[in-house]
Amino acid sequence: MHDAYEPVPILEKLPLQIDCLAAWEDWLLVGTKPGHLLLYRIKKDAGTNRFEVTLEKSNKNFSKKIQQLFVVSQYKILISLLENNIHVHDLLPFQQITVVSKARGATLFACDLQSPSGEAQLRMCVAVKKKLQLYYWKDREFYELQGDFAAPDIPKSMAWCQNSICVGFKRDYYLIRVSLERTENTQLCVFHVLLQT
Repeated sequence: MHDAYEPVPILEKLPLQIDCLAAWEDWLLVGTKPGHLLLYRIKKDAGTNRFEVTLEKSNKNFSKKIQQLFVVSQYKILISLLENNIHVHDLLPFQQITVVSKARGATLFACDLQSPSGEAQLRMCVAVKKKLQLYYWKDREFYELQGDFAAPDIPKSMAWCQNSICVGFKRDYYLIRVSLERTENTQLCVFHVLLQT
């Protein structure tokens, strides 16, 4: 049988418990339970399966449990789930830009970056208890699209697939199609449940 991936340890015996990871280019972000954000540079040795890993930065200013991380290099931002709320930071200085106040109580988020007309468009779906909230990024701020979508249970996992969000629950999953309809002055969001099992 073909193995698609070969596991190679790059960091071992860290003194802090790892709760989440995010990677982009040659960088690895590690979010820890005590709220430390560690930034590593990873370089592969040519011709071998070994890696040189260097801790470039350790940020203890988060001081909250880091539950989830997502890097959007096109906008040079880091989106994180900290103590059940969505925070946005500048990517390398890690200065906070904004907090999504309506997403208080969040347990999970999923981001999607599209470039239909050459300009990147960032969308985010946030699970807050048994509701899904949809946001878009503009002028260094997340704006909510109309209304929440009531889910049958608390989402355990989410992933974007083009204009749909696959939402996993404890016992089943939904494939939810997100339609954006424009009117003269506003943009509406319509959720359609396509498939449930």
